[in-house]
Amino acid sequence: MDYSTLSMAVIFIIGIVAGFFNTIGGGGTLLVLPFLTFMGMDIALANGTNRLGVLLQSGTAAVEYGRKKVLDLKTALPLALFSTIGSVAGTFLAINIDRRYLNLAVAAAISFMALLLIFRPAMWETRRESKLPRFAIFAVFFAIGVYGGFIQAGVGFFLSWGLAVAVGVDLLRGNAIKMVIVGSYNIISLAIFYKSGLVDIPVGLALAGGSMVGAVLGAKFAVAKGSSWIRWILAVVIIISASKMVMDVF
Repeated sequence: MDYSTLSMAVIFIIGIVAGFFNTIGGGGTLLVLPFLTFMGMDIALANGTNRLGVLLQSGTAAVEYGRKKVLDLKTALPLALFSTIGSVAGTFLAINIDRRYLNLAVAAAISFMALLLIFRPAMWETRRESKLPRFAIFAVFFAIGVYGGFIQAGVGFFLSWGLAVAVGVDLLRGNAIKMVIVGSYNIISLAIFYKSGLVDIPVGLALAGGSMVGAVLGAKFAVAKGSSWIRWILAVVIIISASKMVMDVF
């Protein structure tokens, strides 16, 4: 599709906002996909194009978190492997399936998560030893990878939950690990979407440029403010995102 200079500039700005929110919590894709479809892009093409921005944003944020000494690669890499395996199945599903009813299920799940963020702060702000066996943790992240490969929108919320509850890390360090996971599985997802002709490279690069700027800003903000701020921002974004998902269905 052909876009004007103004349209590409707006896409770049949308990328900044999405990159910021994705880096500190999640939900950026819930802004990007409706915007791209509003501009006339097919939802499948928008879903694939968004992966380019998410990939470069995640890599940028992971580097920034690493510079701030909050990234635990020893924890991140095995989780990234199982999420990536799951994302392959999810990406193939994304090419054909109707996501309307999935939106309702996701909205219900993340709304419950918002309640936990508000009323169970210790769950998100305190590091603890996980009581789950390793195979169960890997199964959780495989399942999240399936969803991430499928639609990406809202996957950050599930990763935040998995890292806090199943793995036992606080939100700040969980965000750093999350960037490695999301970046890893989006390499595969982007390749599959691209091979299927579902990536608009110019739009994706404009989105990625903004997303990388937003990712740096988000990582700096998260490190400066800590887990408590992240928890409240995440709760607000989840509530807004869940409401939008329900409205999209009806």
